[in-house]
Order: sequence, then structure tokens, then C-alpha cells
Amino acid sequence: MSIQIIKTKDEFCGLREVWNQLLSRSDSDTIFLTWEWLSSWWEAYTGPTDDLHIIVVRDQGGQITGIAPFFLTKQRWLPFFGMKTLRFVGDGSWDSDYLDMILAKEHEEESLRSIWDYLRSNNRLWDIVEFPPVSEQSSMLRWLKNLGSQGELMLRNEYVPCSVTHLPRSWDEYMTALSPRFRTKIRSTLRNLQESHDIRFYSIENDNDLTAGLETLFRLHSKRWKLKEHDGVFVNPTKRRFYYSFAPEFLKRGWLAFDFLDIDGRTVACQLCFRYNGTQFLLQEGFDPEFGAESVGIALRAMVFRKAICDGIHSYDFLAGVGRQKAQWGAQVKGCVKGLAARPTLQNAVYMKTPILIEAVKQRAKAVLPRKAVELRRRLLTS
Repeated sequence: MSIQIIKTKDEFCGLREVWNQLLSRSDSDTIFLTWEWLSSWWEAYTGPTDDLHIIVVRDQGGQITGIAPFFLTKQRWLPFFGMKTLRFVGDGSWDSDYLDMILAKEHEEESLRSIWDYLRSNNRLWDIVEFPPVSEQSSMLRWLKNLGSQGELMLRNEYVPCSVTHLPRSWDEYMTALSPRFRTKIRSTLRNLQESHDIRFYSIENDNDLTAGLETLFRLHSKRWKLKEHDGVFVNPTKRRFYYSFAPEFLKRGWLAFDFLDIDGRTVACQLCFRYNGTQFLLQEGFDPEFGAESVGIALRAMVFRKAICDGIHSYDFLAGVGRQKAQWGAQVKGCVKGLAARPTLQNAVYMKTPILIEAVKQRAKAVLPRKAVELRRRLLTS
């Protein structure tokens, strides 16, 4: 096995075809690891202190068997210290989920061993590896755990629940599986809209409509957040630039599912999703709060689900997070893990344990302060 380090945009572009071919042969095959997604992310979000550092593993015949899609950055910690951090391309902007190493199924162990040999031989290059939420079944997690048990790495992991709804073959079968109350809510919402308004459900199908569709998403998403006295994510021009970059590529590949609901000629809700390997991934959505009383968000999601089922999609992935609004649509928990891996040094140990100590102090304060407040109140009343 040999190692190649990709450090330039041109070298990254040169991997376009073989990248997705390897991804299709891996257990980590997801939309968020496609070359189109990661290259668009890098183009939009890369900062002045970020350096591309993609580790490519090749076998003796020159075929790529593994890719660790890293970039190097320096994260401030103490006033005079910075942590040299390997992060996954795609991580840090709250856009990507399920980022992982891309490993050919038949060469996982050899590829991981070669990646670790490189990292160990170049240990002055990095202090920590930061990994975003990945599936609990990830071979990378098993590999990191094994290195941790051998004392090669220090690990700090955190469980991250994600939500996925498994879709049956028919809309009626799906509706039957929902709670009676929510099933009635969906039916009454759709019926009331159809009886009281001229409604239109449609999808973006060509480049000519894509720009206007994205602007509508930005507007509706921001309008909703303004009610909560927040700007929303699309106030950031970098975020908008990223969407303008990946969306045309995804539309061309047939991966974009960008749906809208109009009421009486006015767009009131939209949802931007991806379709990949039979799964529909929810990235972003927005609705007009002026139509909140008519539950247009529920109406649009019901239409999206029905269309997905008709098109043979087998699951709808809400991505990270759980809650009633996802569970009511039949979402089940999918376990993921995020965390840090660090070289076993004193500085890294302090860095890894500091957040744990801070959280312990906070929890202790919460437990102690209420008792002291009650005691103080008792004394004041009896004095």
C-alpha cells in the first residue's frame, strides 16, 4: 500500500471520477461523501488557515482502496496555544452528516492500517482528529476504539441520535402505521386546503427554475426565524454560495428533490432534500408563518412523503436530532457517534478533559445552588 496526500484544488478535482466509484464500493456510501458535495463545500467554506490534506491509499497496482477526506486547521484553545486539528472536509458548517472515511469493503483493514501508519509517522503534523457524527456501525469507529485500547490514541466520544422514517410500499400502509390523532391531522389539513384554496405541489426540474427556488427557500426560512428574533442561517453569504454551488450539480445527477407548495398562487412552503441510494435526506425547509394556522408545513411534508413512496424511496432521513415533530412521522432513532481522537500527550489530555470538567462543575452547581437558594429563603422568612 502507498500513500498520496492531496493538497491542492486541482489534485482534488482530478479524483472526481474515481472518488464516487470508490464510494459506491464502501460501507460509508452517502450523499454527504460524494465528490460533488465535498468539493462544493471546500470551495465555499475553506478559510485562510485551512489546508487540504486528503489521505489517499493505493494498492500495489495503483488502485485507490481508501480515502480519508481531511483538511488541516488550527483551532484556538488557550491564548498562546493552538491545536493542530485534522477535520473532515464538509464538517464545521452544520450542513453535512455521516462524514466518514471511504474504504473499499474488501480492503478496509489494510487501508486503515496504512492511514494510521502515515499519521503515526507524521505525528508532528497534527494534535487531534475531530470526527463529526458517523454511524455506530462505522469501521472507522471500531478502528479508533481499537487504537484507544492499545494506548495509541486518547478518545472522547459523544452519542448523537438521528431520526429516520422507513417508508412502506404504499401511502395507505404508511398512514395506517401513524397514530390515529396524527393521521387525522394530516387528512384534515390536506382536505381543508383543497376545499378552501387553489393549491399546487411541484418540484424543481430544470436549471431555469433553480435560482428562483433557492431564493424562495432563503426567504421563507429567514421569515420563519425572524419571528423568533433570529436571522437564520441564510443571512450568511457563504451558506448561500454553497447552495448555489452544489444544487445545479445535484439536479444534473438526479439527486435533488426540491419541492414547493403554492396556495392561491403564493409559495408558502418548500423543502430541499436529496435522493441517494433509495433514501431521501432532508437538508433544509421553510414555510411562511402567515400560513402557520393552516399547517402548511405538515401539508407539504405529507405530499413529499406520498411522492417519495410512489417513487419507490424506502426511507426518509431527518438527519441529526430527535423530537416529537419527527417521531410523529414514524421516525425511529438511528445511533451515531461524534468525538475527538488525540495523540497521548499532556497538552492533548488537558484539552480533551477540560470540557468534561467544565460540564461536571455546571452539573454540580445546578445541584447545589437550588438547595442554597431554598435555605436562604427560609432564613429570610424566619428572621
